[in-house]
Amino acid sequence: MNVFLSLLLLFAPVKIEQGRFTILKDGKRMGTEEFSVARRGSGYVVEGKTTIGNDVISSQMELNEKLSVTSYRASSREGSIQLKVTPPVSELQSIVQGETSTADFRFPEGGVILDNNFFHHYLILLYRVQAGQSSFSVFVPHDLRVGAATVRAAGPRTYDLEVGEVKLQATIEADGSLTKLTVPAANVVVQR
Repeated sequence: MNVFLSLLLLFAPVKIEQGRFTILKDGKRMGTEEFSVARRGSGYVVEGKTTIGNDVISSQMELNEKLSVTSYRASSREGSIQLKVTPPVSELQSIVQGETSTADFRFPEGGVILDNNFFHHYLILLYRVQAGQSSFSVFVPHDLRVGAATVRAAGPRTYDLEVGEVKLQATIEADGSLTKLTVPAANVVVQR
């Protein structure tokens, strides 16, 4: 990461907030997601809870002052995943149906986490976009996969995102708050 981008990220306007998204599929409400972004030391802690029917999934991501991931964990009734990012080798632990497995892997430098179960992760991605970054290495914990994402401005406060083969459109407020995320191919809309 170049020095200019590092300086921009230090001054990126991250809004400390709590929010709630409504998740719609085919125009029908299918769930909600509650999230918060808070300061912790010189960095941030980002928490979320997605509820779809009787299923509840929660997460906590810790970020440094440059919005880089330092740790992540997510849990549901089926199990949990924990990630501790320590370059060059990070540790990933998963527990599924009582079975624990641990693996070392190389978390992509400057990478972001976009968990399939949490839409507020796109909020962090968009803060980094507002600081001047447009392409990212992405770790998808739910699939245990590393990929790529690109973001392009599509209009005032509107962005087109490509995460692997998935195409999304995001709308933000002037203060950087994510207000709407659309996945046209899946007919899914996530909005405040």
